[in-house]
Amino acid sequence: MRMIFKWLGRGLLLVSGLSVLAVAGIYAAFTSTVPGASGSAVVAGLSAEAKVVRDKYGIPHIEAANHDDAARALGYAHAQDRFWQMHVLRNVAQGRLSELFGGATINTDIFLRTVDLAGSAKASFEALSPQAKSLLVAYADGVNSWLARSRGMMETQLPPEFLILGKAAEPWEPWQSVAMIKVMALTLDSNMDSEIKRLAMAARGFGPREIDDLLPYTDRDNPPALPDLRPLYGFGAAGKPAAWLEGNGGIEYAQGLAWPIGVTASNNWAVSGARTTSGKPLLANDPHLGLTTPTIFYLAHLSFVHDGEKRNVIGASLPGTPLIMAGRTDHVAWGLTTTNLDGQDLFVEQLKSDDANQYLTPDGWKALETDEVVIEVSGGEPVVLKRRKTRHGPVLPDTYRSLPEILPLNHVAALSWVSLANDDTTVEAAIGFNLAKSMQDVMNATERMVAPMQSIVIADDAGNIGLIAPARVPVRDPANLVAGRAPVPGWLAEYDWKSWLAFEGLPRIENPASGALATANGNWMPPGYASHITYDWDEQYRQRRAEALVIGRNEKHSPDSMRAIQGDNFSPALAEFAREAMALLDAGSGQDEALLAKLRQWDGIMAIQRPEPLVLNAWWRHTQIALFGDDLGKDYRRFAKGNLQPVLSALSGAGARDWCDDMSTAQSETCGVVLARSFKAAMEELRAMQGNDWKAWRWGQAHIAFGEHRPFSSVAPLSKLFTVSRPSAGGSYTLLRGRTDFGEDQPYRNVHASAYRAWYDLSAPDQSQFITSTGQSGHFLSPHYDDLADIWTRLEYIPMSTKPQDYGPGGDGTWTLLPVGGN
Repeated sequence: MRMIFKWLGRGLLLVSGLSVLAVAGIYAAFTSTVPGASGSAVVAGLSAEAKVVRDKYGIPHIEAANHDDAARALGYAHAQDRFWQMHVLRNVAQGRLSELFGGATINTDIFLRTVDLAGSAKASFEALSPQAKSLLVAYADGVNSWLARSRGMMETQLPPEFLILGKAAEPWEPWQSVAMIKVMALTLDSNMDSEIKRLAMAARGFGPREIDDLLPYTDRDNPPALPDLRPLYGFGAAGKPAAWLEGNGGIEYAQGLAWPIGVTASNNWAVSGARTTSGKPLLANDPHLGLTTPTIFYLAHLSFVHDGEKRNVIGASLPGTPLIMAGRTDHVAWGLTTTNLDGQDLFVEQLKSDDANQYLTPDGWKALETDEVVIEVSGGEPVVLKRRKTRHGPVLPDTYRSLPEILPLNHVAALSWVSLANDDTTVEAAIGFNLAKSMQDVMNATERMVAPMQSIVIADDAGNIGLIAPARVPVRDPANLVAGRAPVPGWLAEYDWKSWLAFEGLPRIENPASGALATANGNWMPPGYASHITYDWDEQYRQRRAEALVIGRNEKHSPDSMRAIQGDNFSPALAEFAREAMALLDAGSGQDEALLAKLRQWDGIMAIQRPEPLVLNAWWRHTQIALFGDDLGKDYRRFAKGNLQPVLSALSGAGARDWCDDMSTAQSETCGVVLARSFKAAMEELRAMQGNDWKAWRWGQAHIAFGEHRPFSSVAPLSKLFTVSRPSAGGSYTLLRGRTDFGEDQPYRNVHASAYRAWYDLSAPDQSQFITSTGQSGHFLSPHYDDLADIWTRLEYIPMSTKPQDYGPGGDGTWTLLPVGGN
């Protein structure tokens, strides 16, 4: 027996030793994929030696002979630090997520293959100028030179995610950089989802005023009354006939995308020298996207010679492209926010009852365009997708947004979308920004923008400031009173797009008398502007707050005021909810009076260490459920993301119906009763989350900035290694954006915030400051994986200078890139 245990012990020691060696080998393999601080490499197409000097934060400062060479060097640097991210994004564009993630993303791939971003990106690449094509080809040279690099004995070709999943990667193709812009447009141009919501309400029997209660307009809009959608599609006052209400097992939201569709927010502003302490303009920008690890933006500086002159461009690059998307050159700075252009329309197409391959047009029945594509699935059988297209665009799949639940029988929805243009030259506009020397240069470059529409603020060192929203804007028939707000009959010509708005007709402001400009996704249109942009603006709270702090400021602006406004965490919307809810709350309902007193005294600041923001967000969420859950039934899931304006309107009693009355009970409830019940539900939820003592509750403990890694944030053993998360201040309605999505799992988590913050001082451009939400590297073992996250959380910044004496000393090291045949 002793001999058995002796040999068993030796066996366990051997197994343990082998396990340690295996772990050590895996760790060594992973470590080998972290790029060295310094080195040299040969890059195809390079015309002369280039250098990539990384500062102490891992930010590359690229010194190259010309713009194409700078693009090659940036492609190499992007691939070193972010190749997994780039690969996932190009798979999004191509509808190939299931090749990576298996069956969980099949429905997402079906949607992505249907809209075919890759097809329009390939066609758009061919429509670019020779100069733009050359830049994208040069960038691909850089990426592919990294893929084909000489490697050390233990060094693997690809980052850890590829090793863990057992995946390979093909070379980068130039058209894929165009596709990156289209992926951004997919998440930012989201009007079709508002259209689907309105149709869903009509399918439940809601009239126009009830729909307006749930999807209200801003007080700066004056839209025509929404026509009654019910008779258009045969819905009655009780809604869709019962026989049509079968579910289809589809998805409500596409899974696996880089960012959620339809969640938009950003801030930008500019002030002229007349209103600054330096006498030169200041500009600030913090574009917001779904939080990811790594963050979508990558800080970079490119220095090169163009037209016989040394140029610098510095700021936030987009991995997968050679472009600085938001930043500055030597003379001009620009910043972006989403305008929420109504650049999508859904057309309900009637199929022939005895031949589903034909659909009705103003000229009679016409055959659908069809083809088949194969979706490869990791670990599963391939899926064959039959794609359909009408004269309006691709027919959306049944699995998207549960469309069969709200469409009449024998009808489908086809999508017209500006970004599906085959001559999309948006990349050329961005190249123009990177070469601009004045505000007017940026303005002129925007003529090449197609999608997504952005509100672009600009400031130059000559003292000019401006604002323009460029894109290809559809012009609708004046007889179309739906005006882009809901799906329309595809067989009626009056609903077709008629033309495009001329570039000269786009909204713009140059050197305003106020000396300041600000946008925050709300309606900022110039006085008297008449062309239709959208009726689906973001709620106006942040827009008004930005205008008050930037345009309405009495003192002169300085870098300190830029930082303070970007860090502003006052929530006017939640403060309004607190006032209204406290005024209506039924007294004597058993609430903690000390807590109620605390809420009455709250100053609206969404601070990490305070309980009030947490209590009020929970109260808002449960009030929203109580107000609308009974009326909307299963369609409540379409609205669960949370907007306060409909809640406040319902509590005011100004709506088209009594939303406070619970339809599931015989008695008639008042808003005070609803608020008391929802407060109780909120308290029970928060006690379960953070304990019984409300004084110990903390907003930051629930409001975690969650930088989701695709896919390992969803894999328990790997999540802690790959996810970057931090407690965060702010909220859904603060300029310091931190949106919660009210999901059942961690409903108060911060999922949408500034991926990048920067302010630019045109009096001393190299004193401008920047920050992103994670770090430069996408490699979880790199010291630069999350080294910027704490700085971002503290609302601090880092410097980024174009001067070698600033970024060289104390930096990480230098990579020397050599042309083929170089030494």
